[in-house]
Amino acid sequence: MKLDQLTFTRYIAALTVVFFHFGQQAFPATNTWWHPIVTAGPIAVSFFFVLSGFIMAVAYYQPERPRINKTKYWLARFARIYPVYLLALVLMILANLKTDGRDPAAVGLSLTMLQAWIPGYAMVLNSPGWSLSVEALFYLSFPFLLYFVHAKGLKALKLITLSLWLGTQLLQIVLHNYVGYEVKGVLHQFIYYHPLMHMSTFMLGLVVGMAFCKGDFSKLNQPWNGLGILTLTVLVILLLAYEASFEQQLGFLIDYNNGLIAPVFLAILVLLAVNNGWTKRFMSLPFLVLLGEASYSLYILQRPVYGIYDRVVGHWLPLDANLHYYLFAILLTVASILSFKYMETPLRRLINSFYGSSGKASSST
Repeated sequence: MKLDQLTFTRYIAALTVVFFHFGQQAFPATNTWWHPIVTAGPIAVSFFFVLSGFIMAVAYYQPERPRINKTKYWLARFARIYPVYLLALVLMILANLKTDGRDPAAVGLSLTMLQAWIPGYAMVLNSPGWSLSVEALFYLSFPFLLYFVHAKGLKALKLITLSLWLGTQLLQIVLHNYVGYEVKGVLHQFIYYHPLMHMSTFMLGLVVGMAFCKGDFSKLNQPWNGLGILTLTVLVILLLAYEASFEQQLGFLIDYNNGLIAPVFLAILVLLAVNNGWTKRFMSLPFLVLLGEASYSLYILQRPVYGIYDRVVGHWLPLDANLHYYLFAILLTVASILSFKYMETPLRRLINSFYGSSGKASSST
């Protein structure tokens, strides 16, 4: 099953992360109300985790097949993410030869995608790579979760997932409000970057994706579907804009980073997935789908490309912050499309060919 209408959402999420890293001085981030919305990078990564689980279910879940070929699956995942991940990492190592690039632990953990497991190392070298360290756990676990569903039933996984999600939210609230919490401290590193703190977000996407495959949401394809998508999108915007106000009302700190608003993201994904109207036609336009497919390169290459842009262009063009950011964003988008077409896709096919895999499923995730 191919859901092209979901693909463009990946580009929007990836661009939000880029805005968080490099667009803080550009409009509309300079507007007080819009700032927490357009710079919601960590929450956008949480959206990636939800989407990853949903798409994994759509690509691989078949009620009549209790198992998948784990070796073939893991090879497809490796082929999908590692070549460009490695390119970005090597570029960042070369750019940081006097600092983290000389640290064997930083290099070794990043090469093996284990950096998010060790406090203090999640953001070394190519900082966006921490989320791939988390995704690696998802990919390692997926075949076993799939088998669990066939052995114990989807209802059992739903119960475990809901319990884990609620437990994760409670834990992050307790730790976030603990007297010893410090920004960038050990607790901060654990809450924001440790793979186990994000596992429930992936599993939420997975169980909802499996329910979607079983046809549980087919009745949602109604004329009001597009209005529902718009309403939920506005709700996400309002949740982001007024997070600080909610904290004041509650009397303690909250954070959306660990999937707190994942249910809203899932509702949007389900409505998009079942939609057969103008929303689907628009979101499935070839160019928008291409942007979505190139979003992984855009996400993982953002730091090395910015370093190149800053050295080659940024210091020489007398542009204001707005023009600099948007010129960089355009060049990064072009670079990501070229990467997808001429590096990601050929290398994925080459690696998958070693095991006779077409890689079709992996190209959609």
